[in-house]
Amino acid sequence: MTRLSKKVTALMAAFYSISMAFATRTNFKGFSDKVCIDLPEGFKLENSSSDTSFQLQSTIAPVHAVIQIYREGKYKGTEDALKTTVSKLGLQGNFDTFDWRNNKTCISLFNGNLMGVQSSGYGAAAVIPENKSIILVLSWAEEKNAEAAGPYMCSLIDSIYVDIESYFSAGLLTSYTFPKKGAKDIKLKIDGKDISTKIDESDREASEYLIDREYQVLLMYQNSNLWKEAWQRYYRLIFRDSSERLLQAGFDITNALAPDCKDTTELAQKLLTWTQGFKYEREKTSSDFASLPSILLGSGSDCDSRSMLIAVLLQGMKADSIIFVSAEHSHAIAGLVSDHPGFGFNVNGKLYLTGETTAKDVTWGKIDSKQSDSSKWIPVTLP
Repeated sequence: MTRLSKKVTALMAAFYSISMAFATRTNFKGFSDKVCIDLPEGFKLENSSSDTSFQLQSTIAPVHAVIQIYREGKYKGTEDALKTTVSKLGLQGNFDTFDWRNNKTCISLFNGNLMGVQSSGYGAAAVIPENKSIILVLSWAEEKNAEAAGPYMCSLIDSIYVDIESYFSAGLLTSYTFPKKGAKDIKLKIDGKDISTKIDESDREASEYLIDREYQVLLMYQNSNLWKEAWQRYYRLIFRDSSERLLQAGFDITNALAPDCKDTTELAQKLLTWTQGFKYEREKTSSDFASLPSILLGSGSDCDSRSMLIAVLLQGMKADSIIFVSAEHSHAIAGLVSDHPGFGFNVNGKLYLTGETTAKDVTWGKIDSKQSDSSKWIPVTLP
């Protein structure tokens, strides 16, 4: 890890990307396409000794990273893998283990001399359920930059996906920091129906932490030509974190409303009308984004949080949904693939009817004529 690789072309051989309209997740050659890492934008390859070992450096923040995949049997488990790797680098660390994705996962805070500089950072090792390999990630910065780069490093560690279910559940670091506390009963009223459902007592605080952290990362891209990609990633991670938190709510809403609906679009319209009736209120936080659990608990919301709420619920109902955000219009709307007629934007060969969440009595497939130019909108595609 002390010399730059001369085999830059190994990047193309070792990584392959899933294009997602201005943004990418990175998968690993030879592994299931379910295994991926949604890195903050702007990392470059410094060294690659094989198709399972990579050293990276951010061009946005003073952060380095190592990604290593160990085949089954190399180590006794995640704790052994992480402790051994940290020790081999001559570092000191604190370690803890917990269950994530039904397997023992290990995390670490470490410090020491890396590449000739006193540094500190975060590490994690998680099991890939499909083949029992271990994915290990280290992220660090010089000691003088470590506090400011903390959100960026934590975001990187939290962006590991080890199976398809992890695309719809909180990342490992957020899961460790905010363990489940138990169910909290809530009441919703949609389309005249009283709906009882639940979220976890930890969901609101955990979601707000994730949003605030990712907003701190997003701010680093204000003057970067990667701002669109960073914006998309910001919303992708909010979607990921919110999906499992709202899973029960989505199930209960569907059970209450679906029997009276002819199809998914009619159900989606009930959700759209519901969000249009929310109290419009900008969040009094730096991110200005209301967490989805807080909306269910009665907090105010604005366009992007409402659009994300609809997208999360519809995805949970197996509907093909999306959100669109616009810097020019300072606005966000939802999108839905439907065979109903109406106005929509084409993304990756699919037509998504637009859903306006802030104007009452607007149906799917309608949009203000001043906002109908698709080039002014950035699609945030979801799993």
